[in-house]
Amino acid sequence: MLISNELLTDEAKDLKIAVRQFCKREFKDTLKWDESQNMPYELWGKMGDIGLTGMMIDADLGGIGPDALLSVVIMEEMAVYSPGIAMSLGAHSILTGNVINRAGSKEQKAQFLPDIASGKKIAAICITEPERGSDAAHPKTRAIKRGDQYLLRGQKIFITNAPVADIFVVYADTIEDGKSVGISAFVVEKSDEITVDKMHKMGMRASPTGIVYFDDVPVPKENILRGVGEGLHIMMEGLDAERIGLSGENLGIMKGSLDVASGYAKERIQFGKPIIKYQLIGEKLAYMLEELELNRTYLYTLANLWNKNKGDKKLRTATAISKIRSAEAAVKCAEEAIQVLGGYGYTSDYYPQMYWRDAKLYTIGAGTSEMMKLLIARRIEGGFNDL
Repeated sequence: MLISNELLTDEAKDLKIAVRQFCKREFKDTLKWDESQNMPYELWGKMGDIGLTGMMIDADLGGIGPDALLSVVIMEEMAVYSPGIAMSLGAHSILTGNVINRAGSKEQKAQFLPDIASGKKIAAICITEPERGSDAAHPKTRAIKRGDQYLLRGQKIFITNAPVADIFVVYADTIEDGKSVGISAFVVEKSDEITVDKMHKMGMRASPTGIVYFDDVPVPKENILRGVGEGLHIMMEGLDAERIGLSGENLGIMKGSLDVASGYAKERIQFGKPIIKYQLIGEKLAYMLEELELNRTYLYTLANLWNKNKGDKKLRTATAISKIRSAEAAVKCAEEAIQVLGGYGYTSDYYPQMYWRDAKLYTIGAGTSEMMKLLIARRIEGGFNDL
């Protein structure tokens, strides 16, 4: 018996099975999507039909509710079949939809969330800038007040879903009467004043990424989330949720790597017996299951705590721990799967090489491993014994 399974609610177990069945049916061309660096956008409607595009969005607005555990199991199971599509879905719902759901007014949520939850519109969140990566608290993008609206000016980079997005949440330095009044979060709809250049990446190639240029985009003041100057608080809350949800992807990459490697090891005959019988191969497979179960148990526990504590910032260190450990384990598990498959693992016909390229992103995106270690170190500096 695996301890992690005991941490799942009945709803989470049922959802995990449903996502698995959906992906087996709809994700048969994953390697082709990766090679062509394109995702079939008809999937959004299909994912919307079974509620997957409504993660972290209230049920009365068409979502499945702000339940972190449900989001984790969706991301985990989908990443087994396509980490790239899972990442696009996470950016759409866990990052963008969740931010609007948590920080938006009743009117803002009613205006934007039903189309996001249904998958009718694709959402993206804009934080990173060319000269502001880890230093997201000092954006160069500005929102200059002009009467009852703001003119958004600047650019964002490495934005997931940007080439296809209909709705953006954009963090910008807010300028009123020629002075900065703090970072604000704006909900921005696609317009002619927004242009996007698609980026080509080493991994996560089924997930479209772009550079977004805002050329004096008019945004009504009603589209500011929570109020002027509240953007940094909203951003940090969103990043905590993002790290939990995207850690689920790392679980999926570990599971997929183990599934492929163990299946191959049972069938591959060398020197008269399956290679799974050899201790050095068995050691690799054992490592994968160890990392999967330990990271899964930690993450499921964290997601349950998040649900009970409504995203309390006291869990920030825990989210950093989960993110860094699961990312590094996912990279290693994918690498070991490549090694088990030998020459086949080095070809584009098998999943492990895609898993490795995709997993590597999460040592960088959503906060680099170095930044996660810095965050954890600051927690130690401030005192880490909670007993």
